[in-house]
Amino acid sequence: MRLWTALAVVLVGLFYVAWPAWSAYQLKIALESGDVAGVERGIDFPAVRQSLRPAVTASIEENLREAAKGAPGTDALVEKISKDTLPRLVESSLDTLLTPQALIRLHAEGKSLRDLIRTIKTGKPDLAGQIGGFVRDLLGRSTTPAPPGNETVVDTAAPAPIVPESRRLGLGNVKSAGFDGPMSVYLGIARNPEAPEPDLTATMSFTGTGWRVTSLMPRI
Repeated sequence: MRLWTALAVVLVGLFYVAWPAWSAYQLKIALESGDVAGVERGIDFPAVRQSLRPAVTASIEENLREAAKGAPGTDALVEKISKDTLPRLVESSLDTLLTPQALIRLHAEGKSLRDLIRTIKTGKPDLAGQIGGFVRDLLGRSTTPAPPGNETVVDTAAPAPIVPESRRLGLGNVKSAGFDGPMSVYLGIARNPEAPEPDLTATMSFTGTGWRVTSLMPRI
């Protein structure tokens, strides 16, 4: 009986601790070495985009209100823009910025998803131009003139960079960990290992074939 109990404990530990820890380590190596395929294997990008949609939406809405502050009918104008344009703008931003290459470059340049959200919150009136400019600065790639609809076309030919040693993550960057459901675990990560609190919470879920990142929640 004790043998079976001990075996069950070992198996649970392997499934909930060792396996996701190994998957997280492989993703870390992929991010730091510029391995685009490895990042794609380690992150469920549609799920991560879904997790970030509320924060990005709230940031752009705040930007709109700040840009229109003092104008007659500000609330009605923001409401109309939000209904007509905001969903498309949010989706376009997420699709463009949340790619393996973009996350690798964010990490390589010492930036974070929180930096991305804050950039969208700067209060500039030209949101489409602002996001397009951030794509150029972030990805270091050439862009072609936007077609109708203010959509930015990005040249994806540029290779992903290798993260310098000084910006690589270690155990000191992990500030918290625990369960986020029967098939999910989370890690609270701080870019500065001396920070008391995490600035990003990453959730990993078992997808049937392995553990992948399914949610990223920056502390705004």
